[in-house]
Amino acid sequence: MNDQLATLITQLKERRALTHQERIKSLDIRDEIWRKYVELNKGSSFDAIAAQRTGLCQDMCCERERITREFQRLSKSYELDPDTRSLNYSLMVTEYSRASADQAMPTPYDLRSGPALLHTMNYLITNIMDKFDQEREQGDWYNFLWDRLRAIRKELTQQHLRDEIAIEILEQCARFHIFCSAFLSEYSRDLFDPKLNDKMLIDCLNQLRECYLTHKQQNNIQSLRNVAEFSSYMLLMNLKEDNETLLRIRHLIQDITEKSEINIAINIYRSLLINNTTKFFSLIENNATLLQSCLLHRYFNVIRLKRLNSLISSARNNDEFRLSDITDILGMDNDDEAKDYLEQLRYSVSNTNPPCFIIPSIDNQSQQQPINKLSQKLIKSKYKGNLKDIITGQPDVPIVVTDLNVEDSFDIQGCFIGKLPIDSDKLATLISRKPSPEQQQQPQPKSQPSLFVRRPPSESALRSMAAATTANTFLLKPRSTPSENIFVTATTTIPTPSPFRFGGFNSNSTSVQSTLSTNPFVQPSLPKKIFDTTSQFPSSSKSIFSGANQATKVIEHLPSPVEIIRPSIPISKPLPQTPEQIIQSPPPPPPSRRLSTHSMDIFIDELYQQMIDPLTQETICNIFDELISQWNNITSQTVTIFNELLSDEIYSIADDYYHNVEFHQKMLNDTLAEQYERKRKKYLTKKYFSIWLENSIQANEERLILNELQMKYHFLNNEQLIEFLTGIQLMTEYDLTLEQTNDILKYRRYLKRNRLKKIHFLSNLFFEEFLKEELHKIVIESNQELNLRKKLLENALKKQYIQKREHYLQLKYFSLWILNYRQRRKIRKQQLLLNNNNNNKRTNQFLQLRNNKKLKENNQQYNTIKNSFDQLTTDLNQIQLFINKLNS
Repeated sequence: MNDQLATLITQLKERRALTHQERIKSLDIRDEIWRKYVELNKGSSFDAIAAQRTGLCQDMCCERERITREFQRLSKSYELDPDTRSLNYSLMVTEYSRASADQAMPTPYDLRSGPALLHTMNYLITNIMDKFDQEREQGDWYNFLWDRLRAIRKELTQQHLRDEIAIEILEQCARFHIFCSAFLSEYSRDLFDPKLNDKMLIDCLNQLRECYLTHKQQNNIQSLRNVAEFSSYMLLMNLKEDNETLLRIRHLIQDITEKSEINIAINIYRSLLINNTTKFFSLIENNATLLQSCLLHRYFNVIRLKRLNSLISSARNNDEFRLSDITDILGMDNDDEAKDYLEQLRYSVSNTNPPCFIIPSIDNQSQQQPINKLSQKLIKSKYKGNLKDIITGQPDVPIVVTDLNVEDSFDIQGCFIGKLPIDSDKLATLISRKPSPEQQQQPQPKSQPSLFVRRPPSESALRSMAAATTANTFLLKPRSTPSENIFVTATTTIPTPSPFRFGGFNSNSTSVQSTLSTNPFVQPSLPKKIFDTTSQFPSSSKSIFSGANQATKVIEHLPSPVEIIRPSIPISKPLPQTPEQIIQSPPPPPPSRRLSTHSMDIFIDELYQQMIDPLTQETICNIFDELISQWNNITSQTVTIFNELLSDEIYSIADDYYHNVEFHQKMLNDTLAEQYERKRKKYLTKKYFSIWLENSIQANEERLILNELQMKYHFLNNEQLIEFLTGIQLMTEYDLTLEQTNDILKYRRYLKRNRLKKIHFLSNLFFEEFLKEELHKIVIESNQELNLRKKLLENALKKQYIQKREHYLQLKYFSLWILNYRQRRKIRKQQLLLNNNNNNKRTNQFLQLRNNKKLKENNQQYNTIKNSFDQLTTDLNQIQLFINKLNS
């Protein structure tokens, strides 16, 4: 791998790329060097995955794409120099390319960093988006921005960016798509496709929601400054009759329900739930922002058609509504626009003054979709020509100037001078650290096993630890016996294996001095230090795992079986605590004799058991006490940390549950308040209707009395009669003259006329609206009942159809059974006939042979007669020829 990497670096340094193809090939080699470098550093502290998805490009367009698009001559008008109309590297922006399965993963050189993506976004906003008023009718404007913004979002996804820069970019992309959804809706599909625009908008809002939730968990307030604005967009984007959208964004808006954007969105949502279109359009006109109005533009046609259909279904045929009322109900700009909208639906509008909308019959309702024009009152009036301020959400945004010094990895001669993940010196150092394959194949010398292995302090672990200690404590090496030793070395030196075996721990362990006893087989002089406890065993203050992991040599060697001389006086064995003690030499030895191997083994066992076993037990006990104390400390710390985490998690869950309950309680209270308001309106409607009915009955009675008086005294109408009676009353009660009475009556007629106009206006404005809503509800309930009856009828018809089908299938299968039975009966008859034919087979054969014989005989006779007849015919012909010759 190192050789390949060094070869690629050398090849890249020595190449001269003068053409576009050669430069692309050099960039391919650079990318291959990067992949080899990542593969070489796998398993080390170098995070290969994070480095692979971290962009290194600081320009608006990566170098590879610039060279490729220049070679293929793929450029847009916004990337050309305005003076020379040639391709300008500093104006190029990375275009979107669809990912495919055979496409390699992009290297960091082809990905723009977070600041570079933000710089690109600001450049597009201030230099290209701001040309909306001049170039929006050109298809290149929207298509160019749509493609470049999609490329930016793709690189955000590839690099897994969810920081504040990513949130700012996604917010600007979402505002752009919301703005275009309304202001470009009137153009053709070639210039603007609303479905693709909505798809990009939904993707932006979903990515934003995930980023907001991540930063909210981290309590990053700075990144959540626009969460109310975009939560309202998420709610208005999905205006359905269920609470699915509210449930999806409840974690975002549970703390910010008092913000104006959220309140406006919720009020608009409620107005649609109660079918109050007048309030819906009023909220959009007076309270909604420009982008909220643009987002709601897609629902205008649906809401208007629904309101018109409910109005038509609740009124009688040929009823008339003033066009100005229809304009207010449907949220139109003026009466002319409302008239044009109704004519597109093929509804009739009268030419009276004022013009009125004539209610058609329910059967004649139009199914045509009118053109959804952009409203001047609801949307256009809010746009002041400041698109860059709308997209960025900040006023007076400065224009971003592009950087003319773009990155170039090649010099004038075509040599590569760009950045590499590793240079030649670093590669040489890396190669020297790596072992060669031959060194890796050579067997390494086995290191001595450690004295103790760290294990959990259990009973089985104690046993395995003791066994490992006894097996690895004494490493024996043969060595010649010193001259002053009474043991005479044999001809061959055989190392004696360790007889030490761990026999368990004794709580009442005695010291070494108490276990020593006199032994007749004693050396005249022993080493000064048999057991150096200071160097062989760690002290209690220092852990045994802090030292080097090597085996401890307690006794380097043991002598082999030797010849001994039994001393006359037994000499006591020196203690390990007094290594400086010098043992006197024994008196002259008696005649020597050979010591057997068995007795030597016994002596060695006693020596090990007396001197090594207690000290080892004590040391192991100290070590395991230390291990158990460490384990208890770690366990207590773990339990403490777990309790803290558990308490924090329980608190967070309880806090979330409390906020959720509080939010749902608020929504329930609002819903109950709306239901109470609806019931109150219904009650007031019934109350005022009863009052109106009583007043109308009383007025009819008075009208009948006036009609009788009118017929009796020959007045033209009731008004003249009432004025006459009023004048008589004034003259009799106040002693007025005829002229004064006439003036009073004239002024009374004037006041009455004005009062009637006001009453008529108020009744048309309030009472008719309430009455229509109630009638509409009644019609809806009747329609629901009719639908229920239709469903019951359909179910009954379905059951009847199932029964008839079952009866038909029974008859069909019975007829098939009868046919099958007849066929089987017929087959049986045929079989019987075949059997009878087989019995008469010989008779038939005999008859056939006889008939054949007769036929042959008849054929022979026939042939004979035929031949004779032919002969006779020829003779007759010859005679006739002869007669003809004679006649001639």
